[in-house]
Amino acid sequence: MNFIKESKKYKPKDIYFKLFINKFWFIPSDVLQRSIEASIWDLCKFKHPILDIGIGNGAITPIIFKNIKKIDVGIDIEPSGLDNAIKTGKYKKVLCEDAAKMGLKSSLFNTVISNSTFEHIEKDLVAVSEVSRVLKKNGLFFFTVPSNFLPKWVLELEENNPIQKLNKFNKRANHLHYRSISEWNKVFNDDGMKIEFYKFYYPKNVAMFWYKMFKFFTYKLNNKEIWSYIGYSKVSKLIPKNIFKYFEEKILWKSFRKGFLSDSNEGAMLFMVVKKL
Repeated sequence: MNFIKESKKYKPKDIYFKLFINKFWFIPSDVLQRSIEASIWDLCKFKHPILDIGIGNGAITPIIFKNIKKIDVGIDIEPSGLDNAIKTGKYKKVLCEDAAKMGLKSSLFNTVISNSTFEHIEKDLVAVSEVSRVLKKNGLFFFTVPSNFLPKWVLELEENNPIQKLNKFNKRANHLHYRSISEWNKVFNDDGMKIEFYKFYYPKNVAMFWYKMFKFFTYKLNNKEIWSYIGYSKVSKLIPKNIFKYFEEKILWKSFRKGFLSDSNEGAMLFMVVKKL
């Protein structure tokens, strides 16, 4: 494989954990998820021109795609964050575009990347067709997405009103879809693409630890989530950040190491590399 660094046992890079904990220490569930994702992207080899789908305001792009000097085009359906995204210096161009209806020429990109975005796209299958359209022949689509194991494990964990709690989680996380690897395989085959490489990450124990943290730090008090009190309020001035980060490191470190890519056939998250035929 010339698109990913081969290894018998993949290991996450500590540098990403440290970068995210320094910047987003007030929401540890994000620290855990994003530092693992950044370590995944560090394994990849990309060929320009590159399209990034779902860039938001670009706040995490300099870390999560640290190994790409410049991304040719970044798109997002929300225009509000695009000015900040271009200011990061990681994108040559940013556009307000719907991934399911891109106003981009066909066969334009050698690489399409998307980090934890397709679960938020209402017409995700149409967006996959669009990815196929804008990719050149033999171009690659790299993306991460939650798998069908995440809702299954949430339902198992929640003893009281599990469906209601899963729905509440999906609403807050804006998760609209969960698909199995076999479902994704059919989706790509229907669009003239083929899965070249995939790995699960976030085993059950790590996924449920992350889920509990997510629930706690997004819990609302007086219409504000707990993480916002810790990071962006008068309360944050009373919190000794270094001590908070010290204890956070102790709590998150093992999960960071255990949550990475594995040869297991189960995981709450999926990383795939798909080829346009």
